[in-house]
Amino acid sequence: MKKKLGTALLATALTVSGVVHIPYAVAATPIKIVIDGVQLNTDQPSVMSGSRTMVPLRGVFEALNANVGWKQSTRTVTATKNGTTITLPLGSKTAVINGKNTSLDVPAKVINGRTMVPLRFVSEALGNKVGWNKSTQTVTITTGSTTTPTTPTTPTVDSAVMPVAYVNATVIGQQGNGSDLQVVFPASTSKTGLSQYRILVSKASDTSSFTLSRALAVPASNYQAVPAGSSSNYTITLTPQAKDVNGELIQKNVSYRVYVLAVGNTGYISAITTGQSLVNLGATVSASATPSNVKLSDVSDYNDGRDLSVFFGKASSETNVSAYRLYIVRTASASTFNTSQASAVSSDNYTLVSKTGSDQTVRLKTATTDTSGKTIQQGVAYSAFVMAVNSTGDVLGLSAVSNSITLGNTSPTVSISKVADVSNLGDARDIQLSFDKIADESKISGYRVFVVRSKDSGNFDLATASGLASSRYMDVSKDGSDHVLILSSSLKDNNGDAIANNVTYRVFVMSRGTGSYSDALSAASSSITLSSSSKTVGTTSSVALTDVSDYGDGRDAQVTFNKASDETLVSQYRVMLVKASNASNFTQTKAQNLSSSNYTSVTKNGSNRTVTFTAGARDTDGDTIKNGVAYRAYVLTVGTGDAADTYALSSSSSTVTLAGSTAVSAVTGLTASGSSPSSAKDITVAFTPANDTGISEYRIIAVRTDQAGSFNLAAANNTSSANYTRVNKTASKVTQALTDSTKDYNGNALVKNVSYRVYVLAVADGSTRTVNALSGASNDFTLTDKAVAAPTSVSADAINNGTAIRVSFSRPSDTTGINSYAIMLVPSANANSFSLSDANRVTAPNYQTVTGSTYSEWSFSLSNTDYSGNALRQGVAYKAFVVSVANGSTATVNALSPASREATMLQ
Repeated sequence: MKKKLGTALLATALTVSGVVHIPYAVAATPIKIVIDGVQLNTDQPSVMSGSRTMVPLRGVFEALNANVGWKQSTRTVTATKNGTTITLPLGSKTAVINGKNTSLDVPAKVINGRTMVPLRFVSEALGNKVGWNKSTQTVTITTGSTTTPTTPTTPTVDSAVMPVAYVNATVIGQQGNGSDLQVVFPASTSKTGLSQYRILVSKASDTSSFTLSRALAVPASNYQAVPAGSSSNYTITLTPQAKDVNGELIQKNVSYRVYVLAVGNTGYISAITTGQSLVNLGATVSASATPSNVKLSDVSDYNDGRDLSVFFGKASSETNVSAYRLYIVRTASASTFNTSQASAVSSDNYTLVSKTGSDQTVRLKTATTDTSGKTIQQGVAYSAFVMAVNSTGDVLGLSAVSNSITLGNTSPTVSISKVADVSNLGDARDIQLSFDKIADESKISGYRVFVVRSKDSGNFDLATASGLASSRYMDVSKDGSDHVLILSSSLKDNNGDAIANNVTYRVFVMSRGTGSYSDALSAASSSITLSSSSKTVGTTSSVALTDVSDYGDGRDAQVTFNKASDETLVSQYRVMLVKASNASNFTQTKAQNLSSSNYTSVTKNGSNRTVTFTAGARDTDGDTIKNGVAYRAYVLTVGTGDAADTYALSSSSSTVTLAGSTAVSAVTGLTASGSSPSSAKDITVAFTPANDTGISEYRIIAVRTDQAGSFNLAAANNTSSANYTRVNKTASKVTQALTDSTKDYNGNALVKNVSYRVYVLAVADGSTRTVNALSGASNDFTLTDKAVAAPTSVSADAINNGTAIRVSFSRPSDTTGINSYAIMLVPSANANSFSLSDANRVTAPNYQTVTGSTYSEWSFSLSNTDYSGNALRQGVAYKAFVVSVANGSTATVNALSPASREATMLQ
C-alpha cells in the first residue's frame, strides 16, 4: 500500500497532535462522486474502509448546501440544512440527528488532515438518494432539488436559455479564500432547456477575453455548480477550496469578476451574464460588523433629501466599528452595488453616521445626494445601503439593500421606540408597543399595527401589509400624542395565527394616508419573544464573604456570587455589607433606598463575579468597613424598565468578622512566556512574592481564557493537587517551567490552539496566616504546532551525458526537530504553484529520502518518477524541491525549500 508523504513521514507527528492515523484502502479505480449530474472534486479523494465509501465531510456537506462547523474542544463536527442538525464526534459510531442517536457502520476518522465519513450516512441524513455503480466506482447522489427540463421535440440551433439578469458578489469573511465570497443572482427566466448554473470567478485582468466559449471550456474543478431548481433567487457561499477559472485558489488582494453561466441541455445554447460584479478579498468584512434591516422611508414632501428617513440595525459587534456610512443609491443600480463601489464613493455623496450603541433612524438633509452625486428628487426610485467602517476607513461590513422608495405624496413614516413583554396572558395583550406620532397628522387618518413572525419580517412590505385581513392588524386612532398601548387579545399575526409564547415577532406600524397621501409602513421593531415566565428580574445566588487581606478597611472584604440565571432584564448588581447585628431586619426595600455611597455597583458581563471593596467603602449604615466588626453580604439585582419587578435581593452570606493577620499576600508580576511554544514544557512562569510571611507554598494553576471569568479564590482552593504545579516557599523571584504533564484546573491536558492564563495561589501555613490569596491572571498564551526549518540552496543539474539529474541542497543551520529530507522533481510547468500541502501529499516512491547528518544529494535517472508518479522523460524541464520532514516530537510541521533552477535530461 502506498503512503502519502504527509502520512508516511509524519505518523509520529499526527499522533502527537492528537490525530490517529488509520489505515485505509485506495481503490484501483478512483471513486467518483456525482451530485445531480455534476462530478464533485475534492482535495482528498474518497477511500474505502472495509466495504464502506469514506468521503471528505466538508466537501460533500457544502456541495449539498449544508453549513458545516467544527468544535475543537469536543472534536465534534456539526452540519445544518433546512432545519436538520447533525452532530458527529470524531471516532464515534454514533451521530445525533435532530436530537436522536443514529448508528454508523464505520466511525468518522481523519485522513491526511480531512475528516472522512461514510457517504451513505451523510447524504441520507440530509434526505438525499444514493446510488453505487461498482463497475465505474461511481457514487451518485440525487438531492431532489433539480428540475427535469422539458426538451423541445425538435430543438433548433437557435434554441437558447436566458442568462441570469445580474450577479452580485459580496465579501463576507476574512479567511483569504473562496469562503469569503457570497454570490447572489436571480433565476433564469427560461422555463425549459436549463440544466444548471455555474459560478465562474475570473481575475479582473483576464475578463476582456472571457467569452461564452471560454466559459464552457472551464473544467469542473474550476467552477461551482448550482442545480437549477424552483428558487427565484440564489444566495451561494463558495467553498474554501474554490478556484478561479484558471485553476488557482481564490485569494486575498486579487481583483475578480464573477460570472454566472446558465447551462443548456442538449439542443440548447448556454448563456453567460453580461453584467459582472467586481470584488476583491482585500476588502475584509465581518458578518458580526455588518448593519442589518435597512429600511428607507418617505417622511415628508420637500422634494429633496429631507423627504427620506433611513432606519438600520447596528452591527451585532461594534468593537471595531468607528462609524457608519449611509448611501442612497438609485434602485436601477442597486443590484450591482458592492463594497468596492461603496469604498470608491466620494465623501460628498454619502452621509456619515456616528455609532450610538443602538439601532438608528437618520433623517437626511436638504443637500443630500445619491452615490452618483445627483440631488434627491421626486419621481426617482431610490434604495439605501449602510456600511460599517473602522477608524482608518476600512470596510467592516456592507448591509443588504433596503426597500425601494419613489418620492411622492407618501404619508410620513412612524418611528417605533419600544416593544416589551409585559404580561402572561398568552395572547397579544402580552405585547406593549410604543411609537412616536408623526409630526403632521393632518396627512393621515390613523395608524395600523401588524405583528409579524420574525422569520417573515424581511419580506414584509407595504403591499403585503395592505392585503391582510382585518383580523391580522389593529387600528389605532390619531390623538395628537405619542402612543404607548397594549395590543388587542383578538389580534392575529401576519399568518392568521394567534399570538403565542416562544415565537419571535417583530412589529410594524402603517400610517394611513388621507386625501392625496398614500400609506407608509414603518421599519420593523426590535424582535420580541413572548415567554410564560414572570417578568421579574432574576436573583443572584451563592453569595459568599471572605476576609482576604490585612489592610484594616474595605480592601479586606471580598464578595463572590453567581449571576442571575437569566440576565436579559438585568441592568446591574449592587453589592453591600450589612452589620450582622442588623441583618435580621435588612429588607429589599431598605436595599433599594440605600445611598450610592453605601454599596458597590457591578455591571453584568455574563459571568459570575468576584468583588473586592475599596479602601473607603462603607457598610449599609454609612460606616467605613473595618476590622473587628461582623458583617453579612447581600447582592441586590437591579432590572431594566422592562421588568415588572425591577429589584431582587439575594439571601445573605454567612457571617464574617474582619480581622488582622488572617490572609497571606498575593504574588505580583505574574507572567507566562515561551518562544513559539508547542507544548506545556515550553512555558515558563515567573512571579515575585509580595511577602512570604505565613506562606507554606505556591501553586501555579492553568485556566482556559474562556473560563477565566468564573475562576476565583474558591475555585483555586478546590483545585486538585494533580492539576497544579507546586513551588516551594521563597522570598525571591520565582521562575518555574511547566511540564508536558501539566493540566488545567479542571484536569484536562493543555492542548494546542487554545488560549490559557495562569494564576498563582499563595497557600497559608494555617498558624501564622489562615487564608490563602489568589493572584491576578497572567498574560494569555497559546500552544501551537512547531515547524522545522527549510533546506536552502537547492540545485538540479543534468549529469552522465544528460541521462540523469543530480539534486543537491544545503541543510538549514538549525536542524532541530528534523527527521529526514524528502527530494522530489516537479515539471517546471507545475512548479510555480507547488506548495507544502502539495508536497505532503506526494506518495512513495515519488520522492527520495535522505537521512544522516552529512549526505545532501540524490541522483534521479529515467527509471525514477516525478512527484505525481509519471516516469521521468527526456526533453522535459524539471525543478527540484526538498522537504524537511519533522520528527513529530520536537517539531510537527514540515518545511518546503524554494525551487531549484531547471534541469533537463537530453534527448
